[in-house]
Amino acid sequence: MKKSKLPIKKKRFKNQIALACTFISFLMFFPGILLPMLKIHSSGKIESAVTSDIAIHFFSSTNSILNTVHELFIRNNKFVACMIFLFSIIVPVVKSILFAYVLLTTKPVRKKVFDFVKSISKWSMCDVYVVAVFLTYFSSRASNKNYSREVMFNDHAIDVDILVRMTSKLGVGFYYFLAYCLLSLIAFQLYDDGFQDK
Repeated sequence: MKKSKLPIKKKRFKNQIALACTFISFLMFFPGILLPMLKIHSSGKIESAVTSDIAIHFFSSTNSILNTVHELFIRNNKFVACMIFLFSIIVPVVKSILFAYVLLTTKPVRKKVFDFVKSISKWSMCDVYVVAVFLTYFSSRASNKNYSREVMFNDHAIDVDILVRMTSKLGVGFYYFLAYCLLSLIAFQLYDDGFQDK
């Protein structure tokens, strides 16, 4: 008797941890899409022999996932905006709610719900979005470019050096979103159906 009950207890314990991970990941998700994920700053400096250095600010950009979706939409990139919204926001929310239902119920329908959650998980782009942000961060973390130009001023050639600097910094939203991705993945891996034991 004891040997047959031990696996069931183990399964229930794993499922309880999976439920806790799902709940915490859901709490991480909303700050992850609302708070800034990536900050990009671009500035420059013009140096020449005839004037003092001139500092130039090109742009600063701080974007969250929702802000990115909004900007893409108003810039007429509606298809891309809809894809990011669907796969990085709608699918994770639906997946988390349905997975929590699977963990909380003992009804036979939960097997079908779990199969559906597995099928939509393949289409979730959360991990892809996080990787894309990582790549953007590392590719523009400290990018310096130096250009030398000859400018004509009053029939005199002046050598001008233009330094362009681009820096990027990960925002707090990235870490919340990363925590969501990791915790939801852990919850999914911990889940033990044990349908035959119910």
